Amino acid sequence: MNEAARTPGVLHLRLVDVPEPPAEGADWTRPEAAAPPHGDDYVQGTLAVDFRHEAYDSYFGPQATTTDDLPEARAWADRMIRALLEICAGTRPVHQLSRWLAPEVRDRVARRSTLARRRGHCRSGPPVVRALLTCHPADGVCEVAAVVHLDGRVRALALRMSGVDRRWVITALELG
Repeated sequence: MNEAARTPGVLHLRLVDVPEPPAEGADWTRPEAAAPPHGDDYVQGTLAVDFRHEAYDSYFGPQATTTDDLPEARAWADRMIRALLEICAGTRPVHQLSRWLAPEVRDRVARRSTLARRRGHCRSGPPVVRALLTCHPADGVCEVAAVVHLDGRVRALALRMSGVDRRWVITALELG
């Protein structure tokens, strides 16, 4: 790893003026004799830290992981697809996979699970992964295409996994 990759980013800080109403009344005024020698009262400034995405410090946040430092993609995807299909069928709670799902993927799967539980369980048997293909378009990224059997129907499934903090995280999911 080169020196530039190990050097942390720069933390940008800026002072923000806090608008406060002027102090009024006998308790807030200071007699001239009691005024400090430099003439102005000292007021400690406020430190504003910007937590927006543009100011995000990549050194302390989630770290991208290379493919070599991740579990074998095909076996991991096979297990994860089976668990996702159980969630979509309404037989497994979505919070069990929260660690391995991006927030937007988790929300979509949770909605699908809720709908499946409302309409009742299908008695066609457990979900089955019939075929699975993996592709690595970039280091630390794996795209998966699968043919699955769910709720008595054969469906196509596609997902994208990204290496984050030495684990795979599903960042995109499409179930046909």
